[in-house]
Amino acid sequence: MDLAQFEADIDGHQRKIVHHEIRPSRRDDGDSGIPLKDGRTLPFAVNRAWNAPAGNYPEQWFLVDPESREVLYEGPQRMRKVVGLLSWTELEDVVPEAIELKPGKYLIVFALGGVMGGQAEVEATEVAAS
Repeated sequence: MDLAQFEADIDGHQRKIVHHEIRPSRRDDGDSGIPLKDGRTLPFAVNRAWNAPAGNYPEQWFLVDPESREVLYEGPQRMRKVVGLLSWTELEDVVPEAIELKPGKYLIVFALGGVMGGQAEVEATEVAAS
C-alpha cells in the first residue's frame, strides 16, 4: 500500500475562516451588514468559525477600507482556545460603540496568531429610524 496518498497537506499555517456573519445586533436594523444612523454605526455582531490546529492563539479582526487598506477599527484581541482541525471553533464579538463610518463596502479581515485566516466583504448601510 502506498501511504503517500494518505499524507496530509501540512504546508502553510492551516488557519482559515470557514464561516462568517456580520449582522446588526438588533434584528429591527436588518439581517446582515453594519447598520448606520447619521454616519455612525449601531451595535453589530461579528461571528466567525475558525478551522486551525488546536492551541491557544491571540485572535482579532479588523474593519478595513478596501481601497486604501487602512484599518478603520480593530476588534478586541483576545486569547482564544481553538479545538483543532477536526472541528470548528465559533466566536462572536459585539461592537456596541458608535464608529464613524460612511455607507459603502468594507472588508473584515480575520487574524489568528498574527496570521490572516480570511476576509469578508461587508456593506454598511443607513437604517430607517425605529
